[in-house]
Amino acid sequence: MKLKQLIFLLACLVATSELFAQRKVIQFSGIVVSGEQSFGVPYASIYVPRTTRGTITNDVGFFSFPLLIGDTCIVRSQGFRPQKYVVPDDGRESISVVLQMLADTTLLPEVEILPFPTEADFKKAFLALKLPETDMNRMRRNLDYNTLLRMQNNLGMDAGLNHMYFINQQTFSTVNQNFIPNTSQILNPFAWGTFLKDVKRGREIRKQQREDED
Repeated sequence: MKLKQLIFLLACLVATSELFAQRKVIQFSGIVVSGEQSFGVPYASIYVPRTTRGTITNDVGFFSFPLLIGDTCIVRSQGFRPQKYVVPDDGRESISVVLQMLADTTLLPEVEILPFPTEADFKKAFLALKLPETDMNRMRRNLDYNTLLRMQNNLGMDAGLNHMYFINQQTFSTVNQNFIPNTSQILNPFAWGTFLKDVKRGREIRKQQREDED
């Protein structure tokens, strides 16, 4: 019995070796892409099941490794559906392909989490809710008009207000850059003194001119 099993095993090994001897090794390369714009899928795995032949794509989706004619490759990547590719026997020494991956999107049903079994129970519990009097007093005190007004007046300028103030100053400077600055001295007491002296001196000059004419 053992002799028959040994002979059968040897026959299987010979048949397998002859089968692989007839299959040619080729260089299998290409790029794994996804989407309408054909973006490369990085680090996707490409392998032949139940063998040690396989590789992964680089950061742009490119791959290259030797295969046997007739091998079936499986392409897998997280978030995409597995793809299958059979190496054809068309006499070529190398094969280059573009493998398109399809997104594997799973839509889960909507789950609504409520603190109560039904919406009616929630409304009933909400309407029956009574806040402690201390919390109500604190709420009224925090929403007092005078308190809010005092907080508003003491509130400093934030970044947005500072930026707005700076922009307004720049706009005012640009609009008035061609105007003569205001040099009115109406509130200057020294200017008033000079003005009165000039008026008095003018009267004296006119008086002297009239006397000279007479």
